[in-house]
Amino acid sequence: MSRPGFVLEVDDRTPALLTFSGDQLRLSRFGLGTKVVYPADADVSTNPIRLIDSALEAPAGTEPLEQRLTPSTKLTLVVLDTDRPRPRMRFDVRRSIVERVLELAARAGVDDVAIVVGGGLNKRWNPVDITRVLGDRVATSFQPDGRIESHDVTSEDAVAIGEVDGHAICVNRRVAESDLVVAIGAQFGHGEPCPLSAGIADVATLRRLGSPDSDRGFAKRVHETIHSSLNVFAVQAVLGQPHLSGALRFAHKREWEWKLADQLAFAAARQLAAALPRTGSQSLYSTPSADYAVVDVVGGAPAQVYDEAASVWQAANGVEVVGRADVVVTGAWGGAFDDGDPVGSPINAAHHALARRLGSHTGTPFVRDGGVAIAFHPLAPRFSNRRQSSAADFFAKILPETVDPAGMADFEERACSDEWYVDLYRKQFADHPLRTFQTWYRVAEATRSLSDVIWVGGNRRTADLFGHRSASTYADALEIASNTVGREPSITYLHGPGLPLGDVR
Repeated sequence: MSRPGFVLEVDDRTPALLTFSGDQLRLSRFGLGTKVVYPADADVSTNPIRLIDSALEAPAGTEPLEQRLTPSTKLTLVVLDTDRPRPRMRFDVRRSIVERVLELAARAGVDDVAIVVGGGLNKRWNPVDITRVLGDRVATSFQPDGRIESHDVTSEDAVAIGEVDGHAICVNRRVAESDLVVAIGAQFGHGEPCPLSAGIADVATLRRLGSPDSDRGFAKRVHETIHSSLNVFAVQAVLGQPHLSGALRFAHKREWEWKLADQLAFAAARQLAAALPRTGSQSLYSTPSADYAVVDVVGGAPAQVYDEAASVWQAANGVEVVGRADVVVTGAWGGAFDDGDPVGSPINAAHHALARRLGSHTGTPFVRDGGVAIAFHPLAPRFSNRRQSSAADFFAKILPETVDPAGMADFEERACSDEWYVDLYRKQFADHPLRTFQTWYRVAEATRSLSDVIWVGGNRRTADLFGHRSASTYADALEIASNTVGREPSITYLHGPGLPLGDVR
């Protein structure tokens, strides 16, 4: 059992604390009285088979999975990938769940089995991704026969399974025509309220679900329509915090507990990144992986599974924070949100810092209304030409016109029908262009109650484009913030590469 998270109040004995900024890891000093929210300790992964078996044999709200399988069952496993743990899992627990379900299907004599990757608007999986996540045994058994597919939200082959408010709800054909669907995912944050809907629906439905003016009632009715139309058994693995090793072994630890090896690893990482600014950070941080302890595995009726998994994650990671701060501070490490880029794109950095980390609370935000957010990231306007083509154009052409989601409907329509963007998505090279818009909508929503967002070390032009501000140093950021929150603000710093879940009281 890992140690729970806690809140440290900075005093004279507090050492310099680790801060994350793009591909830079630094030790920084914080003022006396600053509250530092440490997440629960990260543990190494262990064999999850017993937890998986328990979830399949004693599920919530339904009979055991094995009793729902017969030789005539048309079975589809949906591997949910709408939200991905970053850093990526060194060993993906979804592989173990898939293998266990396939063993039960084989024992029951089920012949018609297929796997659908429900990634929604995320980049579709290619054969390399399938092998990396699901393993050689599953890949070689299913790929040659075409029994693994990555769901295409733009497919004209989608099947309408119902209607909500006059809008046809369409989903993946294989899933719609199955006798039984086993939805397999991982819980490592608040996540999607219904990852199955986000993973297998068509682009028109996802546009409505993620639009800035979408109401919760519509989303609830969509989820209910999908679950009532499909026979679904959900399995959700609840993960702990990321446990880093090797060159990053120090990153998830508390600074006063660093041993000599941790101190040397940090010094070596700093020197390598300084001596080889591009290749050094690329080798260290471009695609880091981490162990995630499996806290629990929950199986059964989807609505109960997703609620229980979220509750378990909250219980394992919650940290009680007394009082809302005037200023909340966080880092944005590229290795925690962008694969293959140690710095990360500025739009994804803003989403990670402002929507995910600042939004990682149980209902009451870390910062008061009218408060200030300070984030560490260079906001370099860099995008992968192929993988982030739509995001690059969004940054260069749309944000200069408007940052208000309400004024982006026409731009969104054109992007979703752009043949180049859609072709990159369909050929498994890039996210769907709609994902960039919905990422920005979440950023705008997260900053609506803030009086200012200040980026330490941030590119000034990018910050201006976002409607934010930039500062050269943390001290300069506090000086700028003093115009709003005064000279002696209360400050909360969210520590670590994971998600410190705050229960603010």
